[in-house]
Amino acid sequence: MDRDPLIEGLAGLAAEPPPRLLDRIAARWTHADSAVGEVFVAFTDQGVAYVRRDGPGVADAFRERFGRPLLAAERTPDGLLTALRTGDAAGLAVDLSASTGFQADVLQAARTIPRGEVRPYAWIAELIGRPRAVRAVGTALATNPVPLVVPCHRVTRSDGTLGRYIFGDRTKADLLALERAAGT
Repeated sequence: MDRDPLIEGLAGLAAEPPPRLLDRIAARWTHADSAVGEVFVAFTDQGVAYVRRDGPGVADAFRERFGRPLLAAERTPDGLLTALRTGDAAGLAVDLSASTGFQADVLQAARTIPRGEVRPYAWIAELIGRPRAVRAVGTALATNPVPLVVPCHRVTRSDGTLGRYIFGDRTKADLLALERAAGT
């Protein structure tokens, strides 16, 4: 068979992919024990991107929401297990790139609420400079991709009632009681 100099020349142009290219394309996943039981956690090169109760369809829900393939993680991000078990997520990187600017602002504000304390939805709206967006704050928290890491369970209604929670209303009450009992 004759050698094609053009094909050989093109083959010589092949280059190694940039370092960490796969990490920029795919997300990693793991299972972890948390204050609400076993959860599925996906993280990207930017940080923790998704936390949900583990179960059928959770990986598919991640892929549908984020449009990224998933690969099994070789290790968990530093600080993840502490955040999931105790609610202390200080220093843990979070990837909110799939959120709108408003949602990211709401979630970042919720991260500032200390363990063992609560704030009303109106407090977050005021903090992000959108005092009339109280309902929109509630909607942003209802779609929180990283509950436990971004402690949306610490946000309550202005009348003092707890409001809803992605892992269930009883779980929200239990998490708040656990944090208060820990003396934080």
